[in-house]
Amino acid sequence: MLFIIAFLLQGVFSVQFTFSLKSKELKCFGENIGQNSLVVGAIQGNSSEYSLKIHMPTKKVDNILQYSHSLELQKFSFTTNNTQLNYQFCIHNLANIWMSYNFTLVTGMDAQDFSLLAQKEDLKPLEIHLKKLNGLVNAIELDQKEIEERQSNRFSDVSKISYKIILFSVITLLLMVLTNFVQARKLKQFFKYKKLI
Repeated sequence: MLFIIAFLLQGVFSVQFTFSLKSKELKCFGENIGQNSLVVGAIQGNSSEYSLKIHMPTKKVDNILQYSHSLELQKFSFTTNNTQLNYQFCIHNLANIWMSYNFTLVTGMDAQDFSLLAQKEDLKPLEIHLKKLNGLVNAIELDQKEIEERQSNRFSDVSKISYKIILFSVITLLLMVLTNFVQARKLKQFFKYKKLI
């Protein structure tokens, strides 16, 4: 039962927290977000002297999705792409004083606004709830495919690593046997030379 609840909640992610930054301090938060997922968030500071950078860190290029500063309440939204899982949200305090910030991040079905859809299609509350559940089931199916893909990638990586470890072990064993053989011959020759054998 716990597995089912955890699996259902995996398609929806929501977090809200408050943190403080010293003068000129930078703090980044990272989150793994599924493919083709809607992300909605907001950051609110008690002053407008800060910058927000949302980016996808990679080894080659730092792909910046959004960069803004000098807004007391900064809202953002985007849809994740098909290739990147890790997204970073960096907040930089530009003020000369200690600042407090409130950060909110919502993904998946919780990020979608069904009120406009309800007005447009004249839906009843139960129908809205069914649409949300349908969207949640679709999100769970996508997450399950993503998990299976990650698992197969990890399995292939583990297989490659285990093959390399076995190969290294066999080579090491052969080198040890060869070294033993060479040492035994040298010792035998030394003892023959000294006429101890």
